[in-house]
Amino acid sequence: MSPYEAIVRAVRLARRSPLITGFHPDRPGLRFAGFLGLAVVFMFGATMALAIVLRLVPGLADQMGMTGPLPDTPMRLIEESRSVLFIAVILGSLALAILAAAATMYRVPASTFLWPGRRFNGWDLGVGFLAMTCVAAILFPVYLWGGSEWAPPVLNGFYADWTKPLYLVASVVGLLVAAAGEEIVCRGVLLRLTSQIARHPVVLCLINGVLFSALHLDPDPVAFVARAMSGAIWTWAAIRLGGLEFAIGAHLANNLMITLFWQPMSEMEVGRDSQWIELTPELFVAAVMLVFVERLARGPRDWRPAGLAPRRSA
Repeated sequence: MSPYEAIVRAVRLARRSPLITGFHPDRPGLRFAGFLGLAVVFMFGATMALAIVLRLVPGLADQMGMTGPLPDTPMRLIEESRSVLFIAVILGSLALAILAAAATMYRVPASTFLWPGRRFNGWDLGVGFLAMTCVAAILFPVYLWGGSEWAPPVLNGFYADWTKPLYLVASVVGLLVAAAGEEIVCRGVLLRLTSQIARHPVVLCLINGVLFSALHLDPDPVAFVARAMSGAIWTWAAIRLGGLEFAIGAHLANNLMITLFWQPMSEMEVGRDSQWIELTPELFVAAVMLVFVERLARGPRDWRPAGLAPRRSA
């Protein structure tokens, strides 16, 4: 099979994905308006609860209000851990509010927006995590050659040793919740709703990628394109695999590799003047992720339509 034939076949299969088909609400305009209103109400409630937490935890409000890196002291990783966990709570709470609003207004199970018609697939999540981890490790020398400063928090002798395991656990837990929250909103609810106006998988990937990048409010055009590419690839993964697990795993690995081996979350820059050449590694990541997704998609999927099952070699 030629590359062109493989692409055509993959797109044809993607059009049958349960994240595109099987969702035909009655009075879609009215239900969408109701969803928006209910989502605002639920998110307001979540925000009020978080505001109470900010007032109850000493120093947390001041810490969350800071701009730029946290103070560089031997105990910094404790503050970074607290910041990561609270950001995860924010993103997770807002994502659950949006998911609950969608499930309530459209009168469907929450799984309809996550992995419709089947159970959670831990294998896809694990493959997504390992694939992105391997790709990030391969790109380490490229970033160093490009002049990136490598100052891994978990290897920095300035920070107290006993704080590093705590930072590791907090990063894994917090970034998993944060990645799942972003995927639920973007590759779950948002993908399902935009499929009501466009059903071609490539168009959905482009729309979702742009919206995902726009939500990060980063004015740097290079960073915008890079995030849009990531969003588009993770949308393709969700469509092809019929669920969000691979995207959650890859998203988690991407963020985890940054916070553990490059820089703490508080040092991540927004609005810096990036160079367009910096998109080259992103193209490599996108190509590798597509290969992994297509290999996974060749396995048995309950939603695969008759007549389009992959040929199996003897």
